Amino acid sequence: MRRLTLIIVLAAILAGLTGVDARRRSSQDVRRDRKRTEQRISQTRKRISDNQAETGRQLNRLTSLEARIALNNDTVGYLTVGLDSLRGAISTLDDSIAVLDSTTRRLKANYARTLREARTRRQNMSDLSFIFTAGSFMQAWRRYGYLQQLAKAGNRRARQINESAQQLVAARARLDTLRAQQTARIARLRATRRTLDGQRATAAGLVADLKRKGNSLNRELKKRRDEAAALDRELDKIIEREMREAEERRRREAEEAERRRREAEEAERRAAEARAAAAAAAAAANNKKADKKASKATAAAPAAPQKPVATPAPAPKPTPAPTKPKPSDYTSEAAADRALSGSFAANKGRLLFPVAGRYSIVSNFGTNTHPELSKVKYDNLGIDVEVPAGTAARSVFEGVVSSIFRLEGYRNVVIVRHGEYLTVYGGLDNLSVRKGDKVRAGQNLGTIFIDTADEGRSRLHFEIRHEKRKLNPVEWVK
Repeated sequence: MRRLTLIIVLAAILAGLTGVDARRRSSQDVRRDRKRTEQRISQTRKRISDNQAETGRQLNRLTSLEARIALNNDTVGYLTVGLDSLRGAISTLDDSIAVLDSTTRRLKANYARTLREARTRRQNMSDLSFIFTAGSFMQAWRRYGYLQQLAKAGNRRARQINESAQQLVAARARLDTLRAQQTARIARLRATRRTLDGQRATAAGLVADLKRKGNSLNRELKKRRDEAAALDRELDKIIEREMREAEERRRREAEEAERRRREAEEAERRAAEARAAAAAAAAAANNKKADKKASKATAAAPAAPQKPVATPAPAPKPTPAPTKPKPSDYTSEAAADRALSGSFAANKGRLLFPVAGRYSIVSNFGTNTHPELSKVKYDNLGIDVEVPAGTAARSVFEGVVSSIFRLEGYRNVVIVRHGEYLTVYGGLDNLSVRKGDKVRAGQNLGTIFIDTADEGRSRLHFEIRHEKRKLNPVEWVK
């Protein structure tokens, strides 16, 4: 019994110890499981982020490809039209060469026949004998004239043959040139079509891959829409602030002009009062002198009735004409900017493009959709231009840098004001201007950011606004 009790106690102790060890292992396991779970969550987030970044790169690659495809389509059309024109020119030139060749052969045959006839005549009788065997002087003169005409006709035919031969040589050289151009154009057309087929195949692969990445695509599109909306809000906020500041400047200028007008009126009133007081004092002095003279005359002669001396009335106070503000009163920044607005609008369709050199418009103004990706649909408030690395953005017209700010997705954004119009340049890296700088047309604003994480791609976002109204930049730049 005692042994059984001891066994039970030992079993209980062992069970307690085992429970403690189990609890210790469970807490360690919980911590390890929590750490592994956090690692898995971090890895999952990283995979989602990487997938979204890759989706963004694929979208950019697709838009770049589509821009190149559109450009190559235009090139194919241009080459095809040019090839048709060359074929028509070659056909026309072939006909001309055939006519020239026939004319040259005919002229040569006629000239040869004339030479043979002249040779036969000379064998029978010389030219002098032909003239001197005439029956009379008039007949001899006519024979001489006839021989002269034959000589001129021969020379004329020789010149015609020479000219026709030269035209034939030039036409054949021109034909060779056209055929060489045709061969080169056909080769270029075939190469462009091969490139186009390869680009279309690559684009089709990208489209298929993007279709499979539905969630990543949605997240990337939402991110881009949010960035575009943030840019729109920031621009609206800046424009509203500038409009308020311009209105405040105009109000202060009007108040200052009114203050100057009132001061001028007050100064004129005081001057008029001073002139009137001076006139009254002079009149009083004159009256005093007249009274003294009169009293002396009265003492020397019998008194006579005196006429009252009229006191001159004070001069009427002139009403000053309202003073117009001088042109120099409007030299504020707002007025100077407004003076440029007409020039900017007058240059619609002739403004400089925001970059110099080679470029591709990869996203147009307005709603952009993809024919095979129904989810890829977004509104662009400007245009996106892809350029070679190192390209700089330039001001499309003279103006003033009104604002510079940084925004996610657009790097540095520069706003140039041209009176009532504004141009917006997003995606800049190394800036060449500061807020308040006056810039001229074509001036460098900064280099366009090179995205090393996106195959070294460089893209400029460009907008034109009439205050808050968005305009299609393609209709304004050349």
